[in-house]
Amino acid sequence: MFSHYPTTSAAAINSSSYHYIIVGGGTAGCVLASRLSEDPDQTVLLIERGPVVNSWISRVPLISSNFQDQKAPVYKWNSTPMQGIGGKSLNLAAGKALGGTTKVNGLIYSRSTPGEYNAWQQAGRKNWSWQDVQPFFRKSEHSLSHGQDNDRNTTGPWVNRHVQKEQFKIVQRNIDMSANFNIPCVSTANDSSSPTVACTPQDATIDSNGHRCSTEEAFLPKSLVSIRKNLTICTGAIVTSLDIRQAENGRLRVFGVNFCSDSASGDHTYAASATREAILCAGAIVSPQLLLLSGIGPKEHLEQFHIPVLKELPGVGQHLQDHISVPLLYKVPLEDAVEGVLMGSPLRAVAEFLKYAVFGKGLLSQQVQQYNITLPSTLLDENSRIPPETSEAQLNAHDPRNIPDIEVMFLPVNPTSRTFKGLATSFGIFSYLCTVLRPQSHGSVRLSSTNPRDRPLCDLGMFNDSADRLPLRKALKLALELAQEVRKTGYPLEDLSVPEDTTDETLDEFSNENVMSTFHYSSSCRMDTEENLGVVDDELRVYGVDGLRVADASIFPQVPACHIQAPVVMVAERCADFIRASR
Repeated sequence: MFSHYPTTSAAAINSSSYHYIIVGGGTAGCVLASRLSEDPDQTVLLIERGPVVNSWISRVPLISSNFQDQKAPVYKWNSTPMQGIGGKSLNLAAGKALGGTTKVNGLIYSRSTPGEYNAWQQAGRKNWSWQDVQPFFRKSEHSLSHGQDNDRNTTGPWVNRHVQKEQFKIVQRNIDMSANFNIPCVSTANDSSSPTVACTPQDATIDSNGHRCSTEEAFLPKSLVSIRKNLTICTGAIVTSLDIRQAENGRLRVFGVNFCSDSASGDHTYAASATREAILCAGAIVSPQLLLLSGIGPKEHLEQFHIPVLKELPGVGQHLQDHISVPLLYKVPLEDAVEGVLMGSPLRAVAEFLKYAVFGKGLLSQQVQQYNITLPSTLLDENSRIPPETSEAQLNAHDPRNIPDIEVMFLPVNPTSRTFKGLATSFGIFSYLCTVLRPQSHGSVRLSSTNPRDRPLCDLGMFNDSADRLPLRKALKLALELAQEVRKTGYPLEDLSVPEDTTDETLDEFSNENVMSTFHYSSSCRMDTEENLGVVDDELRVYGVDGLRVADASIFPQVPACHIQAPVVMVAERCADFIRASR
């Protein structure tokens, strides 16, 4: 039990050949490596820049979700200044470990509504309707709470479960008050028969022992990797470029990857061959960066860095999206917020630690966000209510016209990097994180240099399209009204960071000042036609380059209206199926 996780160094795999090479051992890469290596006749190499992180702390759901911690396994950098928010830059973050962002994210397991995928099909994405993707959500899943539901599964490797008993009164007050807005409280998350307007408890990727279930824990546990002799996992290695050349048939083909050690002295370049395919699973930031470094992308941009243009593909790095989030912050009693319990009450903190260490239960075994409200903002009236006469057709979650475009998250914590005098000593923080789920704005990923170690230039493009202002205003107004209803019950909710009034001008100014990344980067290598700036086809194959696919959040036609780890795993499952079928 004390043996090391089986990995191989960059130098040890130099000049080796594999059937498949997967670049990026994050959310999608772990899934794909596991599925492709199920066939013992197929050899698979997984290359990940980060280390294996399997400490005790990394498994504690609440603590490991704090990626602002200096020791958290994350890349941290700043976006480019964005015109839509007055030239401000935002803090960006992404996981740096085997398992990627599933090692540090908020653990939410959400699939979006069936209408999401029916919209993809409607837009021309063949075989991507809800009927097509639902079996692949089920395939990966081991639900501890919803095993009897038709949409769910109990035999997959990736564990999730319903939230435990609520810890904080302030969250329960908001759940109770949602009925005043004609927003029904749905008891089961990810139920495809639920209405498109709902207050919902969140499923979380937490196992029966109260441990974080990241994708490497689920799909590449040490016990499995140790016996799969056809699977090689190389950590601490950075892919510098793809080896793309002209094949005998005259077409471009990927023949392998070039890489080096990610250590400070790792200047020596190595190479490995892929006899069948290479698959980029490096995420919405690094996958387009690698395509650009390899000569695949917009001609003008590649020429700017003197990179030979192998395939002009203007869509590479275009259409980068993220959900737009703005928090409203309120003071609450110490015992009703995470910081207050863990930092302001030593006895309670010790009790929670012991409860978790001995039984795997209590506050530390849970995710921060336990409930949310999602709905199409067009249904809200001028009083932020859902009209009683709203029809069943308007609430049908399978209809692409009804995809929720706003979310209000209930967070008993300060989600920002701001500090407040008295926090955790005299008060805690409760926040409504108001989020635009279907932004029209988008930005880009562009090279900052030809050095693959350098983070690329990331413009999230927030509010580049002013159409995103309207749903955000509605989300903010809904949250402000919820706060008022909570106050009417006698709960001591005190303003900390809220807009002075609800005029459009004030809400927009407040949004510009307080907007933050939701860390749901996507759509920078979109699945669409090449004419529409697509990068991959409906089977995730890169246009114009044989043997090369992308399978991560970058392929989404549009950022899904949910927390995106479950859709990313679904995409990886589908990619494995496409590859098996082509073989």
